[in-house]
Amino acid sequence: MVKISAIHRTPPPLSWDFGRTGGAAAAVPRPRYKRALPMASPATATASLCCRLVRLPLLVPYARRRSPLSTRCSAAQSPDAVDREYADLNLRPLYPNRGHHLRIRQHVNPLSSSFSEPTEPPEWKEVFEDPLLPLMVDIGCGSGRFLIWLAKNSGERRNYLGLEIRQKLVERSQFWVTELGLRNVYFMFANATVSFNQIASSYPGPLSLVSILCPDPHFKKRHHKRRVLQSQLVDSITNNLCLGGRVLLQSDVLEVAADMRERFDEYSDVFEHVDCIDKDLRCDNEGWLLDNPMGIRTEREVHAELEGATIYRRMYQKTRDVSH
Repeated sequence: MVKISAIHRTPPPLSWDFGRTGGAAAAVPRPRYKRALPMASPATATASLCCRLVRLPLLVPYARRRSPLSTRCSAAQSPDAVDREYADLNLRPLYPNRGHHLRIRQHVNPLSSSFSEPTEPPEWKEVFEDPLLPLMVDIGCGSGRFLIWLAKNSGERRNYLGLEIRQKLVERSQFWVTELGLRNVYFMFANATVSFNQIASSYPGPLSLVSILCPDPHFKKRHHKRRVLQSQLVDSITNNLCLGGRVLLQSDVLEVAADMRERFDEYSDVFEHVDCIDKDLRCDNEGWLLDNPMGIRTEREVHAELEGATIYRRMYQKTRDVSH
């Protein structure tokens, strides 16, 4: 038989109050007073409370899934692998005041108004010991280690110019160049899409090689217009490259590599793929170069191969002048 009292304070049911921090740890019971209610048995009360808890929305954030062991190991080994790749440069102690690693934005919108103005070319006699040497331009040079290694170790007499849209990277790269005393490599803060033509056309020597290596893929379709290799840049490269000059394209994302490939394949009256000229350069059945022709891997290439990714490469040689 259930007792009913006229005015009876029932044990306060738990009304969970989730604070700003969220989660069960922040939940505290608030007492609520009602009019007379049937006195339920302890078992019934416990079952009711369990049902309420089951129906509560899960406010505690999901724990981030741990990646597979191989991926975690690759991520941990990547910085060490890059250091080993560029060990002879010994760059780590050359930037003691601001550290070896920089906190920078990984993705930049080149269509932003802050990057819309072309960058003025430098005084070439001031940045290169011999500004008449053939020039290699690396578009989106990142940290600059790749170009610095080439400038120091390549047997070819050539100048190297890196164009990068993230200014902090340019400052550090140029600091390394100064500390190493190199006079055949220079880095510029520039949006290559709008600045390449003005910079390349002002160089007094021949433009012999242009590389675009693992550019930002901008995966979303609406962001494809942010990709570095647009028609304007292809035209600028084609017009400024010397006869016999080459273009190296590379990405670990097949869609991006195929997009860059299609843009240069459209200029078949000007460019030929190098395997048609140099039979020693091996390609797979799809026409991708099997080997790195530069003798050193970029940082992104190191990371990608450590994760088991495939690197897609194409190299074109300018065999005819542009017909106007």
